[in-house]
Amino acid sequence: MFEKINNFIFRFRARKYLSTTERERRFVSYAKAKTVLILFESDYSEKNQPIRRMILSLQQDGKKVSAWGFIDKKEITTSILPDFRVLHHQQTDFFHKPVISYINELSELEFDLLIDLSLKPILPLQYLAMYANAYCKAGIRQNDLPIYDFMLDLESKKSIPEDLETNETIIDENYLFEQIIFYLKSIQTND
Repeated sequence: MFEKINNFIFRFRARKYLSTTERERRFVSYAKAKTVLILFESDYSEKNQPIRRMILSLQQDGKKVSAWGFIDKKEITTSILPDFRVLHHQQTDFFHKPVISYINELSELEFDLLIDLSLKPILPLQYLAMYANAYCKAGIRQNDLPIYDFMLDLESKKSIPEDLETNETIIDENYLFEQIIFYLKSIQTND
């Protein structure tokens, strides 16, 4: 019941914010992106090795990367760094919206590209995606709100049962990251 109420409040806040806030939207190819924000769901141990490999890959391509995650725990052990942080329940309000200090900090930063690697709707990450100041926002289709500029629809892939014997593609953060980067590198623009 609380989940439905929180989703309703998020949708209400999102519609209001998106209808009243102007944002400069533009497609940013992989080659032109200099600053990248990654949103992710932290693993329970908070090691986040796949995310750290993605960050290293982007940094090796000359990009400045910030990563903000969320974990469904009351306490975390990960230290909060300027470019890598994991939020938890104490840093959100009753409706799962991150506290205003984090939203203000995020809205003051400017990114060329936002990549949301969450595979399911996680309200704190959806709030961060909405409030982030990024020219191009990429993620998977999770609802009908116009938060993202570039969306992958993985519903058809999710409905297929995964079988290790048939070598089905496992949909995880790595797969999502590879797909988004593939399309950002493939799409040619005339800007």
